Amino acid sequence: MKTKLTLLSVAILASIQATAAPADSLVLTGVIDGPLSGGIPKAVELYVAKDIADLSQCGVGFANNGGGTDGEEFTFPAQSVSAGTFLYVASETSGFTSFFGFAPDFTSGAASINGDDAIEVFCDNVVVDTFGDPSVDGSGQAWDYLDGWAYRSANTGPDGTNFNVSSWTFSGTNALDGTSSNATAGAPFPAKSYGPQTDPGDGGNNGGNDDGIDGSVCFNCPDLDKIADASQFSDGQYYAQVFTALNNNAGAGQVKAVLSDTISANHRVLSYGEVWTALTATDQDPQNSNNVTLIYKGTSIAKSSNGSGSQSSNPDNWNREHVWPNSHGFGSQSFEAYTDIHHLRPSDISVNSSRGNLDFDDSDAPLSEAPQNRIDSDSFEPRDAVKGDVARMMFYMDTRYEGADTTPDLQLVDRLTGPGEAALGKLCRLIEWHNADPVDSTEQMRNDAIYEFQGNRNPFIDHPEWVDVLYEANDCDGNDNGGGDNGGEPQEPGDASLIFSEYIEGAGGNNKAIELFNATGASLNLSGYQVLLYANGSTSAGNRLDLQGTLPSGGVYVIANSGSNADILAVADTTASVTFFNGNDVLELRKNGELVDSFGQVGNSNNFAVDVTLVRKPEIISGDTDSSDAFDYNQEWISLGTNVFTNLGSHNGDTGGDPGGDPDAELGQCGDEATLISAIQGNGAASPVQDQSKVIEGVVTNSVANLRGYFVQEERSQWDNDANSSEGIFVYQGSDSNLPAVGDVVRVKGKVTEYFTKTQLTAEGQPLTCGSAAVEPVTISLPFEHAGVPESLEGMLVNFSHVLSVTDNYNLGRYGDVGLGNGRNYIPTNLHVPGSPEAIALAERNRLNSIILDDTISAQNPDPVVYPTGNLSANNTLRTGDTVTALLGNLDYSFSAYRIIPAEAPTFVQSNARTPAPELSRGNVTVASLNVLNFFNGNGQGGGFPTARGADDLNEYQRQLDKLVLALAAMDADIVGLMEIENDGYGELSAIAQLTEALNQHLGEERYAYVNPGVSKIGTDEIAVGLLYKPQAVSLQGASRINNQSVFSRPPLAQRFAATDNGAELTVVVNHFKSKGCGGASGADSDQGDGQSCYNATRVAQAQALINWLATDAELSSNDNQLVIGDLNAYAKEDPIRAFTGNGFTNLVETHVGAEAYSYAFGGEMGYLDHAIASDALAAQVQGVTEWHINADEPRALDYDTQYNHPQFYAANPYRVSDHDPVLVSFNLQGVAVTGDFDGDGDVDRNDISALMRAIASRQEIDMAFDLNEDGVVNTRDVQMMSRLCTRTGCATE
Repeated sequence: MKTKLTLLSVAILASIQATAAPADSLVLTGVIDGPLSGGIPKAVELYVAKDIADLSQCGVGFANNGGGTDGEEFTFPAQSVSAGTFLYVASETSGFTSFFGFAPDFTSGAASINGDDAIEVFCDNVVVDTFGDPSVDGSGQAWDYLDGWAYRSANTGPDGTNFNVSSWTFSGTNALDGTSSNATAGAPFPAKSYGPQTDPGDGGNNGGNDDGIDGSVCFNCPDLDKIADASQFSDGQYYAQVFTALNNNAGAGQVKAVLSDTISANHRVLSYGEVWTALTATDQDPQNSNNVTLIYKGTSIAKSSNGSGSQSSNPDNWNREHVWPNSHGFGSQSFEAYTDIHHLRPSDISVNSSRGNLDFDDSDAPLSEAPQNRIDSDSFEPRDAVKGDVARMMFYMDTRYEGADTTPDLQLVDRLTGPGEAALGKLCRLIEWHNADPVDSTEQMRNDAIYEFQGNRNPFIDHPEWVDVLYEANDCDGNDNGGGDNGGEPQEPGDASLIFSEYIEGAGGNNKAIELFNATGASLNLSGYQVLLYANGSTSAGNRLDLQGTLPSGGVYVIANSGSNADILAVADTTASVTFFNGNDVLELRKNGELVDSFGQVGNSNNFAVDVTLVRKPEIISGDTDSSDAFDYNQEWISLGTNVFTNLGSHNGDTGGDPGGDPDAELGQCGDEATLISAIQGNGAASPVQDQSKVIEGVVTNSVANLRGYFVQEERSQWDNDANSSEGIFVYQGSDSNLPAVGDVVRVKGKVTEYFTKTQLTAEGQPLTCGSAAVEPVTISLPFEHAGVPESLEGMLVNFSHVLSVTDNYNLGRYGDVGLGNGRNYIPTNLHVPGSPEAIALAERNRLNSIILDDTISAQNPDPVVYPTGNLSANNTLRTGDTVTALLGNLDYSFSAYRIIPAEAPTFVQSNARTPAPELSRGNVTVASLNVLNFFNGNGQGGGFPTARGADDLNEYQRQLDKLVLALAAMDADIVGLMEIENDGYGELSAIAQLTEALNQHLGEERYAYVNPGVSKIGTDEIAVGLLYKPQAVSLQGASRINNQSVFSRPPLAQRFAATDNGAELTVVVNHFKSKGCGGASGADSDQGDGQSCYNATRVAQAQALINWLATDAELSSNDNQLVIGDLNAYAKEDPIRAFTGNGFTNLVETHVGAEAYSYAFGGEMGYLDHAIASDALAAQVQGVTEWHINADEPRALDYDTQYNHPQFYAANPYRVSDHDPVLVSFNLQGVAVTGDFDGDGDVDRNDISALMRAIASRQEIDMAFDLNEDGVVNTRDVQMMSRLCTRTGCATE
């Protein structure tokens, strides 16, 4: 028999999976004992079979030589990981990378396995998979993989503790001997072949975007919106500070610093999934808008042939080439550079693999698959046509990433580099290529496209002459410092430097810390310095910490374990994972990749500093720059014993300042002359004293540990009289501890900087406390009077004169931010004609009526999300329209927007509460419209995920289905139009069939059916429209109709219905018009700048085609009651809607709900794209209209998607089932008059005869319509005539 996957069975299966996860989520798929010197690479491959929210629940154990289990020796870090991901745990990095051409995901000394060792995989402290027998030495056994490999067969495992040798294939022992790479092996390790691979960040929710690229442009791609308009780009404004530096004859280093700040500002960091979508626009083939151009081959390939998910196994598809290899400085998506599309290009999968992570240089031999390119063992040479493009991308990377953010300082050097270095060569060759291949129009257009999606530009395309400024000829003399980095020469022995000055490895617990000491004799900028931890004898660094801020001469910087006791944490400047060390682990201190100091011997796993506190000897002022030699701490260190913490926080009796001098000599004393904050802020966008050191004295108004700094405001008596200059400033201390208290009057010295255009003071030491004082906030209101107002208040303590409304919660779960305004903001073209003065004025007001409430947490996907009060959850939502009644905080600027850093917890009021069902006055027939947010059901049998859109796996599908069923049940409409449902036909495994089945199971009866138009698919798009209906309420009249005119990419579906109570008919046409995304738009379909975005001309043509169809089609035009519903991707006053209302149709939402109706939120503005448009005849029969606000008001974090959403965000309820609200219209349809129906119940029976006889007998006034024999009077002869008109035999009643 066939097995149907019912709603109940799916729910049970999902419940089993949820409780079992992650036990069956991680599969051990491969082990290798490599042929290189030392037997490397030694590694295991694992496959993520199901999404794992927290990978730290799992780990690996390596059972050596049959000695039994060693337990879980390596634990994965805390991070989420998607199904379809391959993970590699290796004993080291360099050998693995050399052999495979890509870096391992994780390294552990415990992974130093041989071919006779068994492997165990643990999740939640339980063995979930096993290779070999931990109690048996594998030498000579069937599973022996000495100098070879073993690989799991597809569709097997995990096996728990029961190793099944028949599930594995083997290379045979010694099969890899003599090979230098997997690519050249006679029996290569079948890497990543166990199952379909999904790139992290791909797939998922495709809703919420109407101004960018529709994700359907490529396979498994998300939508992507624009954040800038290249047509409005001003070179003079964008590069103003660079021009100033050049005009002032600044040196290359200074120019590079300014340029780095310029191109870092407004840089939106894309997800790796969004990169797919972006590249379809940035690298679009100019001769074929359906294709992209491959960077190395130069050939054109379909955008849809991207190597995502199940398409990744085809080597002829295209993928995302990191032109600066990600193994050179940014190995994961946590680094900004990983998804920076300035250096990401479409490339043939196999060509990309051949290029690997090689440096750029003149190379020896043509690449066989793309002979315009050349390759050898240590370098890659791209084809001539893109050599200059490649060079300018590399100059951009070297300039953009200076160590100021998560990505380390990337450096171009004139030498060959190795994997793991944040460097790439060869600089001189790139300069040569730049000169030989100048900028062309294609490169310029790509720069414009990137600007629109990522927000920043490549300056070496806009100004190629700047290459000569930053990369002078003397950069090609063989030095390794990189272009213009001012990194200085490598540390020479004996030079005073930043050094390790104290080491604490406490006994019993996590009392661990390291201290750094500035022995240089001058203030030291810590940018570019990095602390690295080498665990358990590994030769590759694991945890690392990039330092920031400024350390005064003689100052110390304390890095502690977050689990340390209060004594350690009291003096800590920061906590970091580089303190997760034991007494056999090694530490390095590097500056721009050069070794400055070390503690221990890299590669040696012997204990050497267990349970001990060590301080550096006073005479040591330079570091140990050889971390490979034997280490004896007695040579340079003094032991203080075990668990001694009293010396931490000072070195040689010093915590800062010049040795032997007055530590406050430069800072001065309280009350001494200081620079006014208003003088630092100035009355323009940037400080007039930028990059100068200044002393300020003022009152602390907010101390923010998460921001590692505090706000200071000038005392009222010191304010200037300039309304355009701020009296407040943020002081970046660089530490989350020892911050001054609110109300302290402090004196602090620091460097004035423009941090992403925010004026701030970077402290050069601890502040001096000078008493206390109170500050009254400045009361402000929205909308701002003009755009300059918030800049004039930057850093100041403010409150508001009015209640604030929540206007934007789109990124609440992702970044913790909330958009606020004085009342809602509405899409201008929802209220006014596009391009009209009123629409333009509203757009400007919206811009001024916006401020962000910041949560002060810089991490993405914070857990918990602190807004609203009590933290965000499925049952504690924060909806747009809710209000904030008290808000006190500092006006700040970051991430390209003004925001409030709260000084007190905000007060939230649930002013826009959820409703359990639509509030609607109902007639005899109710029609609803709902966009179902890419509802795809896999193969209909529980598998087949991920599909082109929608849910990534069965769990997400079940979550989406449960929400959708509950929403449809609560709507209780007689007819439902659906948009964005999978276009997979109408069989029992189709999405619409299984949705209908699940809905009926929930209702406990066969209440709904779906319209089957008798075709396999409607059109060719991945998504389609559909119709559900209640057979007890309405019946189908005639066949359904599909409009296949070429103007429709998603054809409309029409169906006539008749009300079962009176036979009244109406025609419903369900639609999904062309989206506003601009991918491929040209001519009249390009953005006209009137607020209607792209493809407006197409949408108008679709509206007109629909109007003509309803007027001329014989079946459809026979009924005057016509209703157009669906997602028309046009707001109320836009041209497509006015095409209907100007041709005998009525916008029912506008006439019955009002001008401020909405069903969709975009960019903090509300409007409706979801319509109910009725013919005038039908409009007269409306009983009620409503939009049920279950989606547009809700944070997207509450939907079914699990990618970034924490478990507490989801509940099986109707809220955030989609990004569009459903629209419901109820009618009192008037039935066709039935001759002889005296009592008006739609038929003629004995009740009508009796009623007419009584009326005649009592001499009532009777309608002459009942003069059935037409003799001019109503009498008993008409009763006789009525009996001949009876509906049923014998004039029977029902």
